[in-house]
Amino acid sequence: MKYIGIIGNGKIGRAVASLLRSENFKVVVADSVEGPDVIQLDGTNPQQVEKFIRDKDGIVSCGPYFINMVIAEQCAKLNKAYFDPTEDTEIAEYVSSCTNTETMMTQCGLAPGAVNIIAADLIKQFDSVDKVKMRVGALPQYPINEMGYYLTWSTVGVLNEYVNPCDILSNGEHTKAQPLDGKETVYVDGDRYEAFNTSGGASSMCKTYEGKIRSLSYKTIRYPGHCDKMQFLLEDLNLKHNKQKFVELFDQELPYTTQDVIVMVISVIGKIKGKMLEKTYHKKIYGSNGMSAIQLSTASGICANVMMWAQDQLPGGAVKQEDISYKEWSQSKFGKVYAQ
Repeated sequence: MKYIGIIGNGKIGRAVASLLRSENFKVVVADSVEGPDVIQLDGTNPQQVEKFIRDKDGIVSCGPYFINMVIAEQCAKLNKAYFDPTEDTEIAEYVSSCTNTETMMTQCGLAPGAVNIIAADLIKQFDSVDKVKMRVGALPQYPINEMGYYLTWSTVGVLNEYVNPCDILSNGEHTKAQPLDGKETVYVDGDRYEAFNTSGGASSMCKTYEGKIRSLSYKTIRYPGHCDKMQFLLEDLNLKHNKQKFVELFDQELPYTTQDVIVMVISVIGKIKGKMLEKTYHKKIYGSNGMSAIQLSTASGICANVMMWAQDQLPGGAVKQEDISYKEWSQSKFGKVYAQ
């Protein structure tokens, strides 16, 4: 079986390592902090990264988004497969530009990642498509605060989504929307939520479907009232221009929870044989086997792609999420988390 190096020993990195080992992959983990069975590595140091990946078949980067550029460069240089779940669009575009005959797959976790594979599968079922709505949220099950929110994953990742411009299709053209705008009400199984623009979740779909689909958007799902609180913090208190203070404040005062739920709604409206129809995918994912919902969903998305690569089901070079076969992907051991 393939020899995989995982860079980043946080919640997602540990989950990826556990899942891959369950399928007999040989796995080694590296992180900036050395620990039991963890190699110390500075992910921003090209020489250290090159040395770490040299004898591996593939690398999964599960560290902070800003180390991905160095890691992807070294994977391309040594012709090693590369995977990451980043939500950062600039880093993802850079990774996709790296030349490699091995698979290079960025944004392959939950959202971006699984949501794009599922949406693309729905799109393929139509003769023509008018609207695509992707709505996903990682939510605490039992929040008791004004924000209706506890931390379930990286504060830096959440902040990135809340402050960076958002890719959308509007009237068939690829453009940018403001984060935290476009607030709407979403119902899933009778439960009421709100959703609003955030960055990263659309992945490469706007470029792929520009001129082919009139409207395409990705929004994050939260409990009602959350968006207004974030606008107060980021706009009124100007914390979007003081990111370090935002991260320090959230990490210090907002508790983490492993009692979380992933809420997904993907809607595609278009025509089939001349008739206007809607097809919808919806799912709630809960944690299991010692993993939180965000760990399980993100790591499963990554590992389903790694498994397809290991079985020679993925091409070399940059691979977009919408190029993945949902049927094959969701039938794998890891992709079954997203099966309906």
